Amino acid sequence: MKGFSPRNLKYMRTFAQNYPDIEFVQESLAQITWYHNIAIFEKIKEPTERNWYIHKTVEFGWSRNILVY
Repeated sequence: MKGFSPRNLKYMRTFAQNYPDIEFVQESLAQITWYHNIAIFEKIKEPTERNWYIHKTVEFGWSRNILVY
């Protein structure tokens, strides 16, 4: 594979570090976009709070703009 920007590689690494539980990734994170994920892990450092936002994003269909605001 090629064509990944340094910024996206950084996001991929951060994503893998923040979400080591593959079941959680498959169940919840797969239901929101990559850009939702970036917005959540850039703004929220506490894992419990981050998980709450992920679940609420899935439940209520929040847009990325809602999360960034």
